[in-house]
Amino acid sequence: MSRGSRGRRKCDPSHPAALAARNRVSQMIDAIAAADLVEAIKRAPSLRGMVLGYVAEEMFERHVSETLTQVTDIVKHDDHKRTANKSDRTITYNGRQYSIQLKSLQTNSIGYSEENARLEATVQNDGSDRRDVALRDGAKIQTTLYRRGDYDVLAVPLFPFTGTWDFAYKRNRDCRSCTHPAYPAEVRRQLLASTEVITYPLDKTWTTDLLSLLDESLGKPAIRTTR
Repeated sequence: MSRGSRGRRKCDPSHPAALAARNRVSQMIDAIAAADLVEAIKRAPSLRGMVLGYVAEEMFERHVSETLTQVTDIVKHDDHKRTANKSDRTITYNGRQYSIQLKSLQTNSIGYSEENARLEATVQNDGSDRRDVALRDGAKIQTTLYRRGDYDVLAVPLFPFTGTWDFAYKRNRDCRSCTHPAYPAEVRRQLLASTEVITYPLDKTWTTDLLSLLDESLGKPAIRTTR
């Protein structure tokens, strides 16, 4: 063990000075002028993508709360506990809970098709890290890909296309299957492709009507709590 490590172990994290220092970490954002924060995000593409991903999640939650009054609850999951929850939000509608995965357009993929007279882009539809994924036969593989059924509905912000916080939706079961030759055919059928194609105007594989996709073939009964 290094001398520095031995010294670090003697520190008291519950000391008032240490608690005050940790609290100031969250205050750093408030201490930055809004214009400076925005400029810092714009100058760092990797940070911009991460921030916009979280912003999209918050805007989705607001969009649902303001426009879909039939949705009675919406829950955000802990980003660090993805074993049990593969989705970004869970909504409750008509007595059932549905898991929603939010993904954004890949900026560099956006283009205009003269032939089809529409905008076209791809949506990244896999995890950020490789992880153990259990297959139907009990075997496990390491992959970033989602399994078919890992979540109920894919949601994509249309802001790059429309300039407004509207969203397009597609069921998980309607997403493309993996085609990577490294996986056997049976495994490919259980995994989703890493990207989805999206167009604007939307084609028939996408919809802006989230509730039209939610039925008893998806989700699970909502847990009733007693007060």
